[in-house]
Amino acid sequence: MSAPDYYRILHVQPDAPAAIIHASYRTLLQRALGASNGAEEIALLDQAYAVLGDAQRRARYDLERASRADTARLRPIEETGTIGTRSCLFCGALHSLERSLERDDECAQCSSPLYPAERHRFEYSGQRMLNRIPKRHGIGIWVTWPQDAPIRAEMRDLSLNGMSFASGVRFEPNQIVRIECTELRALGRIAHVERDVNGAERFSAGVEFLTLRFRRVRGSFVSDEV
Repeated sequence: MSAPDYYRILHVQPDAPAAIIHASYRTLLQRALGASNGAEEIALLDQAYAVLGDAQRRARYDLERASRADTARLRPIEETGTIGTRSCLFCGALHSLERSLERDDECAQCSSPLYPAERHRFEYSGQRMLNRIPKRHGIGIWVTWPQDAPIRAEMRDLSLNGMSFASGVRFEPNQIVRIECTELRALGRIAHVERDVNGAERFSAGVEFLTLRFRRVRGSFVSDEV
């Protein structure tokens, strides 16, 4: 019996950063809770995350995985960046792309971006687009899908790593949210929350981007309202 592939179990690439692995684990875990064979699936997800969620155990696992007989079959997929069946980090919908992810790829169900945010940090175009976005303006936030209407918030700061915003809703640390404004769409993890100094019933939150897509039309940013 072949050893389980923990990356496939968690629907992530072998080079996925820790934040992506954590987000995918939480999404799959929530989906498994309502499944008929949920207990078995949850046990497998927990087993995979116990290894990939720990830096030292993941490093040892990667060495063992590389030495297994099926490495030769998997290596072409890993080297070309081909994406097999994966799930959206937000709504859990499965998608299959037999090619490398591109900057404009989105989930067919909830339109969440699929392109990892960290890749923008190594691309000049990402910083160039960021410089054209005003750092303070309105954004919409989704905490589930479908959701009747977005939660309104005000962006306070923005970088390729994430953003800070203020809202009348208190979010929870590690909560996965979908963010949209006229210039971008992103999935992010709530990193911290505190009461906003500018209002008794408002809260400030910081978000770490997981996936990110800059929205452009014919070389310029779109101007329609969220």
